Amino acid sequence: MKPKLKNTLVLLFVLFLTNQLFAQIPTDQDCLGAIPVCEGYYSQPNSYTGSGAYPNEIPTTGACPGNCMSDGELNCVWYYVTVQSDGLMGFVISPNNVTDDYDWAVYNLTFARCEDIFTQVTQLQASCNWSGTKGATGPNGNSGMVCQGAGGTPFNAMIPVQEGENYVINISNYSSTQYGYALDFSMSTAQIYDDVPPVIDEIYDEDVHGCNTNTMTFLWSENVLCERVEPSYFDVTGPGGPYTVTDVQGIACELGGTWEKEFVLTVDPPFASNGEYVLHVLTLFPGIVDACNNPAESDQIPFFLDLGAPDLDTSAMNISPATCGMDNGSITGLSASGQTSITYNWKNSFGTIVGNTIDLINVPPEYYTLEIYDLNSCITYGGPWEVSDFDAPDINDQNVVIVPSNYGVNNGSITGILVNGLVPITDYIWTDDQGGVVGNVVDLIDVSSGYYDLTVVDENTCEAYAGPYFVGELGGPLTTNPIANPSTICFGEQVQLSPGAGGGSGTYEYSWTSTPEGFSSNLENPVVAPTENTTYHLQLWDGYIAANGSVLVTVLLLPVPDAGIDQAIPHGIYTFLEGSASMGSGDYNYFWAPVDKLEDAAVQNPQTRNLYETTHFFLTIIDEQTGCESSGTDEVIVNITGGMLNVNPIALPDTIVCLNETFELYANAGGGSGLYNYQWTDTAGVVLSNEASFELSLSEAGVYYFYLKVDDGYNDIYGYVRVRVDPAPVINLGSAIQYVCVHETITLDAENPGSAYLWSNGDTNQYTTMGTTGLGYDEQTLSVHVVNTQGCMADASTTIIFDYDYCVGVGELANGVEVELYPNPTNGMLNLNIDGVSGNVRVHIRTAVGTSISEHTFKPDANKNITETLDLSNQARGIYFLIIEGDNFYHTAKVLLQ
Repeated sequence: MKPKLKNTLVLLFVLFLTNQLFAQIPTDQDCLGAIPVCEGYYSQPNSYTGSGAYPNEIPTTGACPGNCMSDGELNCVWYYVTVQSDGLMGFVISPNNVTDDYDWAVYNLTFARCEDIFTQVTQLQASCNWSGTKGATGPNGNSGMVCQGAGGTPFNAMIPVQEGENYVINISNYSSTQYGYALDFSMSTAQIYDDVPPVIDEIYDEDVHGCNTNTMTFLWSENVLCERVEPSYFDVTGPGGPYTVTDVQGIACELGGTWEKEFVLTVDPPFASNGEYVLHVLTLFPGIVDACNNPAESDQIPFFLDLGAPDLDTSAMNISPATCGMDNGSITGLSASGQTSITYNWKNSFGTIVGNTIDLINVPPEYYTLEIYDLNSCITYGGPWEVSDFDAPDINDQNVVIVPSNYGVNNGSITGILVNGLVPITDYIWTDDQGGVVGNVVDLIDVSSGYYDLTVVDENTCEAYAGPYFVGELGGPLTTNPIANPSTICFGEQVQLSPGAGGGSGTYEYSWTSTPEGFSSNLENPVVAPTENTTYHLQLWDGYIAANGSVLVTVLLLPVPDAGIDQAIPHGIYTFLEGSASMGSGDYNYFWAPVDKLEDAAVQNPQTRNLYETTHFFLTIIDEQTGCESSGTDEVIVNITGGMLNVNPIALPDTIVCLNETFELYANAGGGSGLYNYQWTDTAGVVLSNEASFELSLSEAGVYYFYLKVDDGYNDIYGYVRVRVDPAPVINLGSAIQYVCVHETITLDAENPGSAYLWSNGDTNQYTTMGTTGLGYDEQTLSVHVVNTQGCMADASTTIIFDYDYCVGVGELANGVEVELYPNPTNGMLNLNIDGVSGNVRVHIRTAVGTSISEHTFKPDANKNITETLDLSNQARGIYFLIIEGDNFYHTAKVLLQ
């Protein structure tokens, strides 16, 4: 018996406990190793002994309404609950030995940790019972109390809980026996059996300070298994990335605990920039799981960091376009401030540094980004911003009118040209074929025969060009002055030929040929595309005489790119590309694509960014002297060794099966080398198969996870299959052979409400009743086939023997069992003594015609004896039968009530 009042000593063990936290691996007898509650019923056959690796987690001081566990932990075990829906949580602890005294306490650890219980027990205690009453106990709602000491009742009020809350339950065996208990949560209205995947609930981004910080703390929605949380399951993206997660640790995990919900993530390089980031949760083998083995799913959680990096003010920013494609664009008006002195890097879209001051000036049309560095290794990014191109004036010569000059007179003209611009035109400059200026207005008049070019300049100094235009000649000798526009081209470009005809009759025929041979034309202005240096010859005929002329077209060779040989690198690292060029002048500009896969795409041998898939890179060359661009790109492939494996394991024919039903697990792998090695494992890591598919069946109901590792000789990839095994109906028809008095009937219960039933007697109900003629010995066998709501089935049978020997008399008892009834006859109170029994005994009282009066179940004491009193005083006088049935005997006795 527990004393009503207890004097206890205050144990000064905080320092001891602190040292222990860093030295012992928790067990399920410790809060840090608590058993997760993943189902509604737990059977513990034997009692726990001692208090685990962390004794004295509960204080021994205080009293209700504070701490009620006056002896702290005693032969205890811990359970852990994650609440899935609002409601009431309740449970009953039923000792296997009804004379045992079990105590318990429930603590709310939603915002606390195991080590907080000792110092904050009053605040964290949700319900507690230290009643000295033997037998069942728990918060089942049979009282309104939330804390009871030794003199209280064994039952408390049910505990109101909310979704997302976390609780631990300590169960202690005060009796210190070896008998265990059953723990039943079925009366709870809240869902406390966890079937929801864990998710990251919060990232403590406000706790990340300074640009040398490489850690960040985050919180799961519930406890997850420590051994499953690894760096490879996480990825971080954001300013200054990519980031590599190098470590993930939880406090309880570091102490050797099984579960934890708060973790610290370490990245490389350290965070250096203010801005938006994303934490990615990846689904890899074997996966992060919660306390009930629910795997975390892929997720992306945004967060913002303010690290004290330099501030960039863009409110006064001014972007001036580049005019006419020239290098005169600018981005100005920005201002920046920081905690230290700062430096600047401007980069173009190729990643090339093009400026190192706050103002970017004299740049061509492009996209630009700004990087601002301080002395604390912080970086602030600005942009990208576009410097646009301010167009040059537009010259429209579709309606040009060219009037030839008379022989010996300067009276030719070029008119009808229209000029449009976004800003006013400041200059018109006409030049002859010697470069001399011959006019300064849009119309050129009073000129002699010859070629003329027009240059138009606007107030932004943008220039536009037109021409050459040929002013012919009327009268005088026949002349020809052929030209090519342009006279120098890159391979593959086109040229227009002009005859420059004048004089003679004024009516001309044209005959063009070439050296090397291969071209001829009778057109006045043919278009040609020579593939090598070519001289074009013209014979001009006016019907009377001929004139000859020629013009040379120079063809520049195109540069030829060479992107280097293909490479193969491991997944997730960088490499250097090796570009070169040939032909042309020998001075080259290099342009690689895709730009976003490179650190600087405008250098000869660029460094790639970290590559996570096979990537094709393309090199284009522009001759720096001639401006000729390579006719195509050259390709180099950086192979990620082994390729990108994929796997999608499945269960066939379904992911829901019945107990002992055979199903198949199929790997469904693809990609990679095409040659695969397989390894299937269960949750415990036991290897099940090394084949692509295999069959199995399971003999216990529940949710199972099967993990698959696929290796293609280069890389590994992982997947998993979730299979739910539904239970078969559990049918208990009683003993295989049952004896009944010939005057009685017996009702059999196939249990499993809601199922479909078929008894061998044709009955389709859950219950069926059997009887006999009452004339003598009769033996009947009855079987039943049950199909439950999940489609799973089971069979059971029993044999019923109707016999007069089980109607009256004492009869023989087996295994040394002795039954004593007195007084008999009785006036109402009947004493029952049974000796030598090892389990519960059921006593059924019936009238002489078989009507049931009452049923009782009695438990033997430690000496295997039962002593009870039966009250028949409220019954009518007459003969009654007592049917006494135990695990190893069956006995019927006749009693006379006077």
